[in-house]
Amino acid sequence: MEMDKVNLITEGSRFEGTLEFRDYTRFEGILNGTLLGTAGSEVIIGENGVIEGRIECDTVTVDGYVRGEITARRKIIVSGTGRVIGELSAPSVEILFGAHFDGKCTMENALPAKS
Repeated sequence: MEMDKVNLITEGSRFEGTLEFRDYTRFEGILNGTLLGTAGSEVIIGENGVIEGRIECDTVTVDGYVRGEITARRKIIVSGTGRVIGELSAPSVEILFGAHFDGKCTMENALPAKS
């Protein structure tokens, strides 16, 4: 991973609407809306991150809080500090010890990549 291809959304940042990104993103802010990643994208919702809405990208790791729908083309990980209320959909889903998940989980074939 090249350092110029890393996005960092820091604590205290607030967004409403659709936020699009590419490559690798660490999200520590608050979003009420949609987080969309292009093909090859990876997002980590940090421990301070709060998303109410929808996330769609290749790989999603939740260390913070998500209320809504997460769709990944490759993998979803909900860590021991992660809290998800809603729907998970990916070919591979990992919910670690200590995580909180309340909702529906669907594991199907990979989704087509969005450019």
